Amino acid sequence: MPVPTLFKPGDRVKILHSNGLSGRVVELRGPLGPKGAQVYRLRLWKNPKPVYVEVCEDQLEAIPNRGIA
Repeated sequence: MPVPTLFKPGDRVKILHSNGLSGRVVELRGPLGPKGAQVYRLRLWKNPKPVYVEVCEDQLEAIPNRGIA
């Protein structure tokens, strides 16, 4: 049975306690964190190229999508 997750690839997220770092979820790595916590791979935009990091689900907060008016 699949485990429910808070985020899916393509979601924009902010890393808590990171001074405003934000990025986009590119992959769900699975329950690899402490006590089976879900781990996500994120792409952060840094110049001159993007940086990839892995973060536990409890350290992320969703960024609402901005609708096009």
